Amino acid sequence: MITGIGKIKGLGVYQNYTKPAGTQNFVSKNLIYGWNYSGKTTLSRLFAQLESKTSNPDLNGCEFSFETADQTINEKNFQQCELTVRVFNSDFIRQNIHFEGGGFNPILILGKDSEEAEKKIEKLNTRIGRSTATQKIINSKFDALKAEIARAKTSAAENIRQVLKVTPYDARHLGNDVSIVGVLDSQTLSDEDLAYNFELAVTPDSKKPSTVEQVFGKPSIEALYNEASNALAATPSFSNTIKHLEDNPAIERWVENGLHIHPAAGTCEFCGNEVTQARLEIFRAHFSKDLADHKNSVEALLSKIQASEFTLVLPNEAQFNNQYRDAYRNAAEPLPHAIKCFNQAVNTLAKDIQSKIENLRKPLVPSVLAPGLAETITKAILAVNAVIKSNNELAENFTKAKAEAHQKVKNHYIQQFIDKQETSGLERKKDCQIKRSERLKAYSTHLQLLINKLQALISHAQRGREKINDRLASMLGNTAVQINVVTDAAGQERFQLVRKNGHIAKNLSDGERTAIAFSYFIIKLQELSPEKFKDSVVYIDDPISSLDGNHIYQITSAINEIFFHKIQNAQGSEIWITKCKQLFISTHSFEFFNLLRELKPDGGNHARLYLINRINDDCSSFGNMPKSLSSYGSEYHFLFEKIYRFHETEDKANIELLMHTKCSPAFR
Repeated sequence: MITGIGKIKGLGVYQNYTKPAGTQNFVSKNLIYGWNYSGKTTLSRLFAQLESKTSNPDLNGCEFSFETADQTINEKNFQQCELTVRVFNSDFIRQNIHFEGGGFNPILILGKDSEEAEKKIEKLNTRIGRSTATQKIINSKFDALKAEIARAKTSAAENIRQVLKVTPYDARHLGNDVSIVGVLDSQTLSDEDLAYNFELAVTPDSKKPSTVEQVFGKPSIEALYNEASNALAATPSFSNTIKHLEDNPAIERWVENGLHIHPAAGTCEFCGNEVTQARLEIFRAHFSKDLADHKNSVEALLSKIQASEFTLVLPNEAQFNNQYRDAYRNAAEPLPHAIKCFNQAVNTLAKDIQSKIENLRKPLVPSVLAPGLAETITKAILAVNAVIKSNNELAENFTKAKAEAHQKVKNHYIQQFIDKQETSGLERKKDCQIKRSERLKAYSTHLQLLINKLQALISHAQRGREKINDRLASMLGNTAVQINVVTDAAGQERFQLVRKNGHIAKNLSDGERTAIAFSYFIIKLQELSPEKFKDSVVYIDDPISSLDGNHIYQITSAINEIFFHKIQNAQGSEIWITKCKQLFISTHSFEFFNLLRELKPDGGNHARLYLINRINDDCSSFGNMPKSLSSYGSEYHFLFEKIYRFHETEDKANIELLMHTKCSPAFR
């Protein structure tokens, strides 16, 4: 067992490291925390020399010493080291795995050669052969259905091409359109809509419709009727009237018309008798100013009513586009009768007012007014103008409207084709054959997987591939990247990274590379016999590079599974122990570090915590982890301690304290 590192000189950031006094000895589990560039990977390379028993050119010229219970291992005698060491670091990844498609050394795990497995493989291959033969029959039926559907497409495309004058338009174009129309709601048009859109779609540009002036008119009779009702009911009060004239309106009018001929007393122009001044005053009193004003008011109302007769000039039907002529005809149809009824009501009201003029002193009641006369005309005008607006919009947007109509008609015929195919069931039959073929393919794939598993019992490399693929699926949460066994030109089995689709896996993400490399390392440890692994020293340097939080937990779980297990002690209690002789894990992630602290063997002397501390640009130290880090779940207590020490010290140029504030991720 390695108990400590005595010294490191002339190696990277370890220019003159000597084990500090009081540094605890290494035990079965050793966690090393240090920020990036503090020297963790450099330390792992020293352990790797103990594994390879060969000099690393990058470490030439350095001095080091590992302390063990029996001897000191240094740069002079490490090749005779009898320890079994396994190291995972960036050098291991680079030397063992090819991430750009090349083959690399397989993991050889002993399998069980079995005649029974060979027999099972033979039977499974026979089933696969039968499945392949059935697939050929299904594919033949599929091809026949496909040809029949193709003929139907060709016929439907030809019909669309001829009807809508679309060139070019063939089965390929129809197939593209079917995939678009098929996901929409039904595009089938009613007979009326189809006729309308078809006529518009084939209308030549030379027959583009013109715009039509809108119709304006606002008939009104209700207000006049109310005014006339008041005028007819009015009976002015007069104090000096001649009863004979009141009772004889014709004589009254005759006298009124003749008054201006006799402005003064004299001879009557009619009878020749003398007309006295007194008689004239009596007549003038009868025809008072109030009566004259009342008469003038009623006569003015008569003129107003006579002027309210409604006339309307409608556009000629020929001015409209063909698509809107029927709609215009239907909208305008009520107008002639409605206008006639309205004007008859006006004439009736005028006659009532004329009667009042002829008998001003008599209260009258107007004829009953039919309801909705003006409203009927107004609604009809609105309907006519709505048609005119649609017609004008078509005229103003003729090119766009024509294109939309063309598309609607085409979609209608495409929908007809889709519905016809649905009715014929050809597509369903074709899909059924596809599903049968896919089921057989899946069945063959399943059989092949069984064959692969049986082969894994026979092939050492296949068994290693199976285990690392299981580990990869656990690490990545999917099977997007897997390992296949391939045979190289020399007939040797090799590992190769492939994607789920079977293509060689290239351009892997950093997270995928990390997961693949660590999975490979973990499974490769199984090449060691259980007895050999139990006596091994394992060093793992930062196995979580570029992995997110979820994968950090998976890495932790994998480490717990591989390196720790429960046993019963002499007292019959279950305790956790380390499966290998010693485990070293270094990391820059405090989150990962905290998770690893929980995976400790039972007993206070089986786990140690260490800190690699960057003292200056050229120097790092390795020693016990301070309580400000080991006693808390966050590195901020440690950083606060350093800041406080920096505050208290008089030497503000203390390079060690300055390096902490420079290197810590918390200050970035």
